[in-house]
Amino acid sequence: MKTVIVGAGLSGLTLAERILSSGNGEEVTVLEREDAPGGLARSFNIDGFHFDIGPHRFHTFNKDVDSYLLEILADCFISISRKSSVYMAGKYRNWPLTLTSVLNLPFPLLWKSFLDLFYKPDIPAVESFADFIRSRYGDNLYNFFFSGYTRKFTGIDAENLHVDWAQAGVNRAVIDKHVKSDSLFSLAKGLLLPKPVATQFYYPSKGGIQTFCDFQCGRIEETGGSIRYSTAVAGITSNNGVVSTVELKSGETIPADRVFWTAPITILYPETNLSFLNTLTANVALSSEIPSNDYQWCYFGQEDLIFSRLTVPRNFREDCVPSGRDSVIAEITCNSDSEFWKNPESIRDRLINDLESVGAIKRDDVIFIDWQRIPETYPVYTLDYKEKLSSVNVPRNLFLTGRSGSFWYNNMDHSIAQALSIVQGSDFKQDFWNER
Repeated sequence: MKTVIVGAGLSGLTLAERILSSGNGEEVTVLEREDAPGGLARSFNIDGFHFDIGPHRFHTFNKDVDSYLLEILADCFISISRKSSVYMAGKYRNWPLTLTSVLNLPFPLLWKSFLDLFYKPDIPAVESFADFIRSRYGDNLYNFFFSGYTRKFTGIDAENLHVDWAQAGVNRAVIDKHVKSDSLFSLAKGLLLPKPVATQFYYPSKGGIQTFCDFQCGRIEETGGSIRYSTAVAGITSNNGVVSTVELKSGETIPADRVFWTAPITILYPETNLSFLNTLTANVALSSEIPSNDYQWCYFGQEDLIFSRLTVPRNFREDCVPSGRDSVIAEITCNSDSEFWKNPESIRDRLINDLESVGAIKRDDVIFIDWQRIPETYPVYTLDYKEKLSSVNVPRNLFLTGRSGSFWYNNMDHSIAQALSIVQGSDFKQDFWNER
């Protein structure tokens, strides 16, 4: 059995490692367009500074995934508590919101949000992101935060995004399913009658998040698998509904009895007009610690700020930066036509000004800025995306999986769970509310 896996992200590497560990004698080849494994879980190590692609860490309620994480990491991990924030009305506030942080919001915002508990807009059919947020949180919070943040993040007005963007995105931001946030009432109840929740994460005890993927690669190669880096795939060849080869951009063809495709689905099916957002990350190294950066990651909804999220690596593990120094990862989402994407240095001054305006850096402390272009990071859920997906005719021995391959806005644990389910021969439901 010749198995070809396109993409060496968490989904592809988990598939390869589990298939080979079963000892069935399959020939497994992993193809990766980048020069390192990990996909969206890559890390960049520069002069003693470790940068991930945003706030990557492992958290799951799935026992199979938890066991797999501990098997791969062995004793090379630490357990850390969560501390995330949101920047609202000119101040950093705990996220999920606490009663103290809410009471410090401007009174007009609080009063209007209180009224929204009793007077929500009547929306008969919830179809868009805007419908979802307004029907559950009211017009005030929608206008104050969600509308602008979404337009900045996606480049699309909230009215033109499918409701699934809200169902996926809100849950992804909260993370811990013990924290209820599916309505304004749930938020208010959680503030007034909070349940003690201490979300714990796994993080590698050396390197960045890519350390986990490096361990997977070691196991793959030890059991006879092959991983080819800097290898761009152009598509597949199929006959009578069965894939026979994987085609590389170099012109080489690779025979395959089955293909697991974790690369962007748009490479295979450009005619669907599905689209992804790209992420430009600015990895900023600083000569001294910034005390106000006491969060692991923080969301920024203001449209006048160029970034939508900041991550502070030393709050994942102190030695992610050299002693006495600091760093910040700024994420800027954009499309491939954006000037940001084409020429990151053109926004250097604006980035530094914006970071300084929120107290994240001091201009004179900047040692370097390492720009990384990360293509196809988020699937864009336009109102008609499900119709576009349903038009795809998938060959019998081709399996679309992972965030990019199945066009599913998931987290790392979901990609691993999906891969484990495939290898075990069980179904995995890509359900935004009742995730495994």
